[in-house]
Amino acid sequence: EKALEMFEVMQKSKIDVDTVTYNIIIHGMCKGGKVDEAWDLFCSLPIDGVDPDVQTYNIMIYGFCGKSAVSEAKALFQRMKDNEYVPDECTYNTLIRGCLRARETEASAEVIKEMRSNGFCADASTFKMVVDKVSAGRLDKRFLDMLS
Repeated sequence: EKALEMFEVMQKSKIDVDTVTYNIIIHGMCKGGKVDEAWDLFCSLPIDGVDPDVQTYNIMIYGFCGKSAVSEAKALFQRMKDNEYVPDECTYNTLIRGCLRARETEASAEVIKEMRSNGFCADASTFKMVVDKVSAGRLDKRFLDMLS
């Protein structure tokens, strides 16, 4: 809340607010459960003359996945690529985990394939989630093979 107040003061004072500042605010909003408000702020970036970066997209994808809005996360992932932003390891891993939590196994498999074809690997958190789900019988072993 305090950071958001400071952000509003900065905007009203006509202080240049850059992408990094927006990322901090959007991240805080997502962590605080205010994903819809974070999305509104994300959507206002072009109006404010600020370009998002890969981190901005990653933060919003994380926020959507955190509130079980995986369809929004997948749509933003596509929009990111359409706008010629290149997903990074964080993007892929966040979306894979979000899809797995939502039991969207085919969607997660597609993201894993794309991640691997672009030279990225699963991080420890994604790998652990897959191992746990395979061990519990909630996920096919082929997912482990896909990550290897």
